[in-house]
Amino acid sequence: MKKLILCFFILTGINGYAQQASGRILERLKHPSTDYVLTAAHRGDWRNAPENSINAIDRSIKMGIDIVEIDVRKTKDGQMVLIHDKTLDRTTTGKGKVADWTLDSLKTLSLRQGHGGAVSEKIATLEEAMLFVKGKPVLLNLDKAWECLPETYAVLKRTGTLQQGIFKGNETLEELRKKHGAIMDSIIYMPMVWPMDYNIYGKTAAHPDEYVKGFMKGFTPVAFEVIYDKENSPVLLQALPVIQKSGITVWINTLWDELCAGHTDELAIKDPEANWGWVIKHGANVIQTDRPLELLDYLRKKQLHD
Repeated sequence: MKKLILCFFILTGINGYAQQASGRILERLKHPSTDYVLTAAHRGDWRNAPENSINAIDRSIKMGIDIVEIDVRKTKDGQMVLIHDKTLDRTTTGKGKVADWTLDSLKTLSLRQGHGGAVSEKIATLEEAMLFVKGKPVLLNLDKAWECLPETYAVLKRTGTLQQGIFKGNETLEELRKKHGAIMDSIIYMPMVWPMDYNIYGKTAAHPDEYVKGFMKGFTPVAFEVIYDKENSPVLLQALPVIQKSGITVWINTLWDELCAGHTDELAIKDPEANWGWVIKHGANVIQTDRPLELLDYLRKKQLHD
C-alpha cells in the first residue's frame, strides 16, 4: 500500500510539473522578451519520424521543443486527422483525397517516412494527438484548422486541452467574429500577416499594418505569424513595428525563402548567425523550423533557450 501511495504522489508530481512547463511556454508566448526565443518544429521531427505523427510529436517534446506544428484535415465522416496534403499519396500508403475516406478506412493505411518508405504507424486523429500532449511540456500549432475551426475547438474542449492548442488563420477579426462568435474569446489565436503580393492561401489583407491594427481592437492575439518574402517587405518595415510596439509575440518561419526573406534553415546550418541570428535581430520571438535540433543547439549556445 505504501508503494502504491508513493507511486501515486510521484506520478502526480510529474504530471503537475509537465502542466506547469506547458503553462510556462504559453506565458512566454504571451509575454515575449529579447532574451528568450521559443522553438516550433514544423510537422514535428519529420526527419526522424513520419510528419504529423505521434512519434514526430513525441521526439520533438523529448528534444526540448516548445511548440509542434501539425496539420488538421477533415475526413468524409467528419473526423479531424493529422495530415498536411489534401491527398494521401505522398505521406501514406493510400491514394486519393483525405475528404473521400472515412476514419476507419484511413486507419487501415500506414504512414510514410520522409524518404517514402512505409512504417507501421497509422494516421493520428486530432483527439489522439491532443490526449497525447495533454499535461506534457508542449503546445501544438494547429495549421489548416481554420477550415474546420468549430470542430477543432470541440475536440480541444472535449479533451481539456484548449490551453495547449494555437489556432491561426488569414481572416480579419471582423470576419472571424462573424463566423465563429464567442469561440474567438475561448481560444488561443494567432493571425498570419502576409505580403500583399504573396500568400500561398490566396487571401491577403490590402495593407499588412492595417490588418494587424484590426486585431488590436477588443482582442489580443497570442502572437502574429509574420511572413516577409524580401528584406524591404512592408510586412517587415511597417507591420512588424506595430506588433512589437503592442508587446505581442512575433513568429517567424525559416522554412523556405519566401517566408523569411531567404534566411532559411538550410542556410542557417552553414551560417546560423546570418540567418537565425538575422531573424532574431529583426524581431523573432518564435522560430518555426525544419531543423529543430540544430536550432535548439544554436539558441542554447546564445543563451536564448533553456
